[in-house]
Amino acid sequence: MRKSIVLVLMFITALSFVNQAFAYEPQKLFDIEMYITVYPSGTALVKINAKLIDPAFIAYLNSLKNGNEEFQKMVYSLIYGNLKREVEEKSKDAMVVIPETGFIKIGKNWTAVVNFKIYNFLVEKNQTLQSSVYGPMRFLFKNHVFAYTWKKLTLVFPKDMYVVNLAPVPKEITDNVAVWENGNYLPIIVLTFNETVFQEKRSKKTKIISFEEFLKNSTKVIDLKYDLFAGTVAFNGSISGVKPEQYHVAKIIDEFNRTMDLIKFDIKSNENGVTFSGEAKPMLQYKETLTKKMWNITIKLPFRFDKVNIESSKNQNVEMIYSKTDGTVVNMVFEEKKICGPGVIVGIDTIFPASEKAQEVN
Repeated sequence: MRKSIVLVLMFITALSFVNQAFAYEPQKLFDIEMYITVYPSGTALVKINAKLIDPAFIAYLNSLKNGNEEFQKMVYSLIYGNLKREVEEKSKDAMVVIPETGFIKIGKNWTAVVNFKIYNFLVEKNQTLQSSVYGPMRFLFKNHVFAYTWKKLTLVFPKDMYVVNLAPVPKEITDNVAVWENGNYLPIIVLTFNETVFQEKRSKKTKIISFEEFLKNSTKVIDLKYDLFAGTVAFNGSISGVKPEQYHVAKIIDEFNRTMDLIKFDIKSNENGVTFSGEAKPMLQYKETLTKKMWNITIKLPFRFDKVNIESSKNQNVEMIYSKTDGTVVNMVFEEKKICGPGVIVGIDTIFPASEKAQEVN
């Protein structure tokens, strides 16, 4: 076992998502500690210790005769329900199963212990057991999205294992126990029970490219077309120049979800990058006067694009009079002039300079 731990410590690598700021504001309702025990079959036994820390909810529950029942509903919906959704959305293989007894145990001072299993938490691939689900997790509460933040995550591995990859790097690892602190993710795990396989994979292992490096070394292009009457923007584009890993694709999806009010989103990876397309609802400010109607559209992009192509909405009565972008935020203004009197169109000056008429922005 000591021999394998030495090999483990030599080969643990970092992953970008732990070093980045939370995609969403951290949840501040509970202090959460997670304990995950992984079995040789790939099944994980999950135990979550949760303590309610929000003063308003503590006061509310203290005022109820059935406070424990309400607290149990909160724990089921927010602690268990959010994690179950994240696991089963991120993985087609993983399945969350609750025990017949001892699923949620309510303790003193608004504390709870939640126990369940995740089948196919690790799946077999090329003589290794690999994470079927990983990456940042969301915490949905009162129609708002937060990060599923926890104070501590402890992962217990099977005995005599060899770690091909743990990412991000745990704060500490002793024997077959790894510990992370202050995160909002499930880590990437790749294990093998075959020392020969481990040595082969270690010798072939290359440096993990962080998400920042992936973006920095890629060419990022996006095309945008706003539909004035549907109130939606259709977009498609590419990120090319670097072969993407699974976590790059997962992070791209997460960033689009974070910054844009998506209606739909599709992404495909290839040897040279990714292509994507989708539809979203941008921010809209509408103004109407006696002589004109004006639509001011703001689209926040998930990261900086090298080239942003803006296409005007085709409508004979409406003109895009202004478009501008810095690569991360796009602004478009549409105007429709009103007819005042029989056959007379009133011309007015726009507040924008003539040099900034509708154009493709590079």
